[in-house]
Amino acid sequence: MVMSRQERQRIPEAEDAEPYLPGFTWGEFNRLPERQQQRETQKAFQEFTSSLGYFKTCGLASCRRARACKGFLSEEQYRSGRYHTSFPPCIGENGRLQSQVLAEAWRLAGYPDGRNPEAG
Repeated sequence: MVMSRQERQRIPEAEDAEPYLPGFTWGEFNRLPERQQQRETQKAFQEFTSSLGYFKTCGLASCRRARACKGFLSEEQYRSGRYHTSFPPCIGENGRLQSQVLAEAWRLAGYPDGRNPEAG
């Protein structure tokens, strides 16, 4: 099927308008600087780490006081390369708790078995 120039232009525009993270469309998120993208993604995952109760044993006093995940990776943690830049520091080095957080995200999205329905 041959698409007109307008149709070819409309496809990326529609993709850019898709919701991505709270407060951002896909296009708005992609236009952010890389470090800001990482911070916004960490904010989104803080909801799931809070739901799992990671704040109870967190090394950051602000998280324990708030009884919720409020932490962001420090510059040292970014530079070390041992932390996944999309997750808050309570996930641990080398993404130690990453699978549990992703399962919690799917569970909170309405999939009780905590698995991505598209992964099979």
